[in-house]
Amino acid sequence: MSLSSAILNLAAQPLKLRRRRQPRHRPSDPRILVVRRNRMGDMIYTLPLLHALRRHFAQARLTVACDPLGEPIARACPAVDDVIVLDPGWNPWLAAFKNAAALQDYDWVIAAKGGFDRRLALLTRLTNADMRIGFERRADRPSAFYTDPVAPPDEKLEEHQIETLLRLLKPLGLIKPMGFTVNLGLRLPESARNFATDALTKAPFSLHHPFILINLSSTVPLKFREEDFITLAKRVLSLTDFVIGFVAAPADQDKAREIAMCMNSKRIVAVETPGPLDLAALLARAAVLLTPEGGAAHLAAVVDRPALVLWSEGPFKKWHSRCRKHVFVHAQPGESVIPMERVWAALQPLLATVKKDDVEKSWDELLEHSSETDFMDE
Repeated sequence: MSLSSAILNLAAQPLKLRRRRQPRHRPSDPRILVVRRNRMGDMIYTLPLLHALRRHFAQARLTVACDPLGEPIARACPAVDDVIVLDPGWNPWLAAFKNAAALQDYDWVIAAKGGFDRRLALLTRLTNADMRIGFERRADRPSAFYTDPVAPPDEKLEEHQIETLLRLLKPLGLIKPMGFTVNLGLRLPESARNFATDALTKAPFSLHHPFILINLSSTVPLKFREEDFITLAKRVLSLTDFVIGFVAAPADQDKAREIAMCMNSKRIVAVETPGPLDLAALLARAAVLLTPEGGAAHLAAVVDRPALVLWSEGPFKKWHSRCRKHVFVHAQPGESVIPMERVWAALQPLLATVKKDDVEKSWDELLEHSSETDFMDE
């Protein structure tokens, strides 16, 4: 045993006193904990892993531990029984010990991240679960953190985060991650559906024109200028009968409201969405979304709506929104601004294929997803 393992074993022992339930050794109904840190998009692309666990271990008690930004998505996943919100704390290492005290009652713990993360690995070790699964730098030797370490994929594969996370199922006997159907299914709460229904009964949406949403917010430096969003919106208004709704993250909602007011059109409005599931419900009724890469694009994938996604920077193959109805416009190497004309050219085919009867579909029709998953068992 390495010195690191010995120290961690010693540190983890007192936390066992917080355990309320004895470990189960039956594989049919384990208590499973999936720990997923970081933001909303990270949680969205953990959904296929959660659905796969539920499909294969139907009697399991499945819990997600996540940061506050991932909580709404985790709670809306029909595969999940419980959600624990982790305390970020003022010191991440002390927070790991504090959070671990509430995570002592699980048989299997999966550290859901696409590579080795020491803070996540420490939290997983401190759960004292009989089986602890996560990516290690070297899976061919004993891990100080995991009982069942998994080798991360070769970076040259440029694999999407979904397939990477599904590799964590291998220690459970599910050895071919590419054999799983991607399932991003969520159950939108009644409050989110009511929000969207109420918003769409007001002008300009009450005129029953199809509408597009334009999201102004980005988590990375955006290579599409505010004035280009305005020019593009004016062109949509002048050449089509679409209504336009501007949406944005809370920090940018004042800007969205100001732009909508300055454009002074009866067919344009800013919509303040209280949370991500409210935005998802609104997206489910939209004809098209125009958005920078990020959370709004991932939510559009969840509700299977067409989107034109502006990609400014970052590992595209690993993090692009996974939806066959999405079109991407990339900033070219050395390009500081994505030309508006290129975006307009990419948007036109999406607008041309809009089915106006979508607005009359029921919620169940709009949110219906295939849940069929093929398991490649060992």
